[in-house]
Amino acid sequence: MPAAPVTTPAAGYLPPYDWSAEFHAFTPQHWLTLAVFFGLMAGSCWLGRRWRGQRRERILRQAWIWTTFAWQSAAVVWYFLPANFEPYESWPLHLCDLAAWVAPFALLTQRRWLRSLLYFWGLGLCTQAFFTPVVEGGFGTVRYWLFFVGHTHIVGSALYDMIALGYRPTLRDWGVVTLITVAWLAAVTAINIGFDVNYGYSGNTKPGGRTLIDFLGPWPWRIGTLFLAGQVALGLVYLPWAVVRGLKSQESSKLK
Repeated sequence: MPAAPVTTPAAGYLPPYDWSAEFHAFTPQHWLTLAVFFGLMAGSCWLGRRWRGQRRERILRQAWIWTTFAWQSAAVVWYFLPANFEPYESWPLHLCDLAAWVAPFALLTQRRWLRSLLYFWGLGLCTQAFFTPVVEGGFGTVRYWLFFVGHTHIVGSALYDMIALGYRPTLRDWGVVTLITVAWLAAVTAINIGFDVNYGYSGNTKPGGRTLIDFLGPWPWRIGTLFLAGQVALGLVYLPWAVVRGLKSQESSKLK
């Protein structure tokens, strides 16, 4: 009896998998995740702007702030449980780990430097987590929810501060954020070298999944290109406001 012919999947074909157990970027599962979480962010920003100056907006903002505090605290505890602890991942040293704590403090205190960090880190850098996510577990795993809800708190807070509360970045804000980022990068790189880890992706390894880090060259030169790429990203989120201010300045000059 002749053997059954062996068939191979067509190029680009992704075999079926369990969405609750696995996560694969650039698949319908990924697009659905983006739609749900960005939908939640958009709805919150719309309500915040509509209710601006009202008690309802303050209640909404406080609920977001304290939910973020609670979620991030629970995430730290979960990663430090003996069954989950991994020296190269569990310490809250990634930039997004810090941004997740900046977010509620920025909305709560409205201090300018915190709002600047939230805007530039949140929209310029942490948004990449949605488009090139490094997470393996599907929606049936804790890691999936810690990753996407945590980044929703960061990006959603930055959008809310801009849309509902009216934050507008200046060139000075960009400078302050750059200085803080350089200090963080220097500290985390020293930790990476000393303990052979890869926090902030400035260590001598790469993320588990395909990300923009793959295009930044070999280590240690990647540290420099990583910083430059970050500055380009920060510049891109500052550029619209620079253009708007330039146009307003031209209009004012014409009226004089």
